[in-house]
Amino acid sequence: MLVILVSLAAAMAFALAVVLQQHAAAAQPPRYNLKPALVLRLARRPLWLAGIAASAVGTSLQLVALWHGSLVTVQPLLVCGLLFALPMNALWHRRKHPGALEIVAAGTVCAGLVLLLIATDPRRGSGSGAPWGWAIALGSLAAAVALLVGLSRSARRSIWRAGLLAVAGGLVNGLSAAFITGMAREMGSSWHRGLPAVIAATLSNWETYAFCASLLLAVLLVQSAFQSGPIRWSLPALTAANPIASVLLGATLLGERVRSGTFAIAGSVIGLGLVVAGILALSSSALLGSEEGEPSSTAPHPRGEGLIAIDNDVAVGLAGVPSTALGTPL
Repeated sequence: MLVILVSLAAAMAFALAVVLQQHAAAAQPPRYNLKPALVLRLARRPLWLAGIAASAVGTSLQLVALWHGSLVTVQPLLVCGLLFALPMNALWHRRKHPGALEIVAAGTVCAGLVLLLIATDPRRGSGSGAPWGWAIALGSLAAAVALLVGLSRSARRSIWRAGLLAVAGGLVNGLSAAFITGMAREMGSSWHRGLPAVIAATLSNWETYAFCASLLLAVLLVQSAFQSGPIRWSLPALTAANPIASVLLGATLLGERVRSGTFAIAGSVIGLGLVVAGILALSSSALLGSEEGEPSSTAPHPRGEGLIAIDNDVAVGLAGVPSTALGTPL
């Protein structure tokens, strides 16, 4: 029960972080997409920094949850962050309360999570993988992320760019969670020796530095996804990719024990399917849209002047000189 409560608290913190970061990133010019300069510009925005603070709280809670529970248990529960983000985004835009679509979709996600956890009955494993296992996992994820980023660069519609980058960011976030599991294992094994031993074990663990590197990559990918389009195009894809990667890594690499019978596999597949179906349904919710409507980052200006609308308040001319209708500094 403690693991579930802490995981849900982490999901709520991550939801707040996503809403704050997306609204800050969406105002950035498209020429900074997938460039470190995007993060540097965002680091000067108080709204984005508040989102980073909320994300830090979520990561700390996630570490506590993984300290006591398994990756296969914790990461799927973080999907609830999407359910928390709905009312947060609605309050941001002063929109209506959730309707029948949101209620049914949210119930589908919750039912899928319950079925997944019951079917797999996950138990903590060793928390560490063999070197050859890490090599295969890192190579596979690197290839998948590179493919997704490449496809996003050639995508003509912003909806595809945002979705592809969000999936890539979700996969990297799932990998980061696997590194956090190793960090929690080392911290737990040295806790009885006092705080200095915990700090020493954390700093001497390679997974700590791997987590930092993956976190930086995830920040760039996720913020680029947020910058590419509204939250309804990026958050569902990000939310779905994270637990899928985490469950696969936990069950295959980290030695976490899950049921493997026919009914268990069928139940877990159906559970994941319900989760993804609910997420996709929520992606069409008006509560994830902006108040003014959806921007079209590829539509030409009606007067033929070659202007591109970004998040409804930013226009970038062909000469690359940004202007803002609301006077918000870039």
